[in-house]
Amino acid sequence: MPGLALRCLRRFVEIEGTQHATVLSAQAFTSLIPFLVVAAVFAPGDADLSDRIVDRFGLEGESARSVGALFADSGEVEGTLTGISVVILVLATLSFSRAIQRMYQRAYGHEPGGIRDAPLGLLWLAGLALWLVIVSPLRQSLEDVGGVAFAIVLGTATGAVLWLWTPVCLLRARDWHRLVPGAVISGVLGALLTVASAVYVPVLMNWSAERYGLIGIAFTLQSWLLVFAFVVVIGAVVGAVVSEARAHGRI
Repeated sequence: MPGLALRCLRRFVEIEGTQHATVLSAQAFTSLIPFLVVAAVFAPGDADLSDRIVDRFGLEGESARSVGALFADSGEVEGTLTGISVVILVLATLSFSRAIQRMYQRAYGHEPGGIRDAPLGLLWLAGLALWLVIVSPLRQSLEDVGGVAFAIVLGTATGAVLWLWTPVCLLRARDWHRLVPGAVISGVLGALLTVASAVYVPVLMNWSAERYGLIGIAFTLQSWLLVFAFVVVIGAVVGAVVSEARAHGRI
C-alpha cells in the first residue's frame, strides 16, 4: 500500500497535477459555469442555476442574495440566447473539455490525437449536459430523502457514471473496464467533497458575502472549483496507477 501511494504521488508530480488542477478550475469558472447557466434553462423545473446553488449549499441571507445577483435568471438568459452566442459558448467550453482530455491522456499515458480529438470534446459536452439535466436533479431529490450515508452512496454511484464516461469518451477507450477503478475513486472523492461542501461552503459564502459582497462569492466559487479540480486530477491519477498495478498483478 505505501508503494502504491508513492507511485500515485510520483505520477501526480510527473503529469504536473497541480498545474492541471489550476487550469481546470480557472477554465471551469470562465467557461463551464456559463455553460451550466444555459443548461439550467433547459433543465426540468423552473429553477435557475442560482436557485440550485442556494438549495445545494443551504444558503440564506446575504449569501443567497449575492448568488442570485451574480447569475442571471432563466428568463433573461433565454431571452438573450442567439445562435452565435451558443456557438461562442460551446467553443469556450471546449477549452475546458480539452483541458480534461489532456489531463487524462497524461495520467493514462495516451498520446494526443490532435485535430481528431476535437469531436470528442463536443460528444463529452453533450453527455455532460444530459447528465446535468437528468441525473443531477434526480440525485439531489433522492439525497434529500436519505441521510448522509445514503448521499455518499448515491453520489458515488452517479459520480462514477460521469467519471467513467469522461475518459471512455475523451480517450476513445474501448477497454472501459480498465477505467472503472478511476471512475469509482473519483465518484467516492466527489461524493465526500459534496457532503463536506454542504458544511463548510455556506459558512465561507456567508462570511465572504458579508465582507466582500459579490466578489467574495466569486472568490468562494473559484476556491471550491479548485478543490474540485484537485479531486478530478487525483481520481484520474490514482485510477491510472491502480489500473496499471492490477494489470501487472501487483494488487
